[in-house]
Amino acid sequence: MNLIVYMMLNALACIQSAPNKTCNRIKIHDRWYDREVLWANLGRPFNLYAHKTTNIIFFSYTVPETYSDVDFQLAFIDLNTKEFQNIAGIRGGCSVAIDHSNDEIYLGGSDGIYKYNIMTKLADFYREAGKNIWALFFRRNLFYISYPDQRLHIEVDGKFALVKEFEGFEVDHFHVTGDNENIYFANKTGFYKYDNDKQRVIVINDVITVRQISEDNDGDLYVCTNLGVFIDLKHEGFKKVLDFKNIYSLTFDKDNNVIVSDEKRIVKLMQTLTGCPDSANSQW
Repeated sequence: MNLIVYMMLNALACIQSAPNKTCNRIKIHDRWYDREVLWANLGRPFNLYAHKTTNIIFFSYTVPETYSDVDFQLAFIDLNTKEFQNIAGIRGGCSVAIDHSNDEIYLGGSDGIYKYNIMTKLADFYREAGKNIWALFFRRNLFYISYPDQRLHIEVDGKFALVKEFEGFEVDHFHVTGDNENIYFANKTGFYKYDNDKQRVIVINDVITVRQISEDNDGDLYVCTNLGVFIDLKHEGFKKVLDFKNIYSLTFDKDNNVIVSDEKRIVKLMQTLTGCPDSANSQW
């Protein structure tokens, strides 16, 4: 596990409040971290995904019903230029998947799957017209979860079909690790591992509600839940590294900096050599 990433995550849980002055840095052991608010107060951001080549963060956020009849809006933040922009043309946009090998970006909404052109900043229709796309995932193949039946589909030779091994399960989140050794999924009843060799499901935790499954740049697996953030310690199983209940999404930029979202903000944590004065404390 990346020690710096581990310490950054724990920084969120070790913040102390002060009645007067506050400091925008967090001290963990002998190290300080800057917090940069990237986006705030337009709705609840979730499904953060970093496009490593450009250092652009794609995400979705909730849209108040008073604004339109659409619940979700896709958008991006360029970490280099700080540009923020909504992505037009995808009704109810709420899902993102990135094929880093071929530099292709897939976006999903309530009427199908789209491909996003990073140069033109336009989304063109791809496949599954009229299908309500709950979630997308890419690992060698493109997967999507349909709504409201929560069924997992895989693209093979340009066509989508139900994943036979998962026909008996509702799926809210799906993830295959980068080494293709482990298959994880989650639904309203808990978090599970699918044993592909024995073709059986292993219960990891039947109490938590999973919000996102993410990998850092070193291949370590993180799970955002309603009870905090867990990390896969391989042979030791999943361990909670952040006891902070209002983290809704987590990703890592091209430099492996932690990007997290809470109810209203997207925040970046960066190591710094400058600390807070003695008269100020950090506050989340």
